Amino acid sequence: MSETRTINGRVWPEILTIEQVAEYLQLHPQVVYRHVRAGTLPASRIGRTIRFKKTLLDQYLESGAWKSAGRFMRFLDSSHDTSVRTARAKTPVKDEQPQQTVQTSRRVRQFSVDVD
Repeated sequence: MSETRTINGRVWPEILTIEQVAEYLQLHPQVVYRHVRAGTLPASRIGRTIRFKKTLLDQYLESGAWKSAGRFMRFLDSSHDTSVRTARAKTPVKDEQPQQTVQTSRRVRQFSVDVD
């Protein structure tokens, strides 16, 4: 029998089915199928059945978390760059017509057709 692990009070076997992976990842089973077809989740096929090794799923999730953390850290580093300036919102003047209304009226004029 395969090794089991306890997470949040639930015992998960080392080899998981589609339904178990969906529950473990908190996804719908069809989403798991889509990821398998796309090759974004590490899965093994045994005939027509699909099985997942839990340790590989955990490693996959961990690597994705580290990639996201790296992108976030690069973002933080770039936000400290002095050449990056924050944009200030323009204070609206009461007599000014909203920009969206002007653009909309231009579109109406552009697509108006004379009917005989």
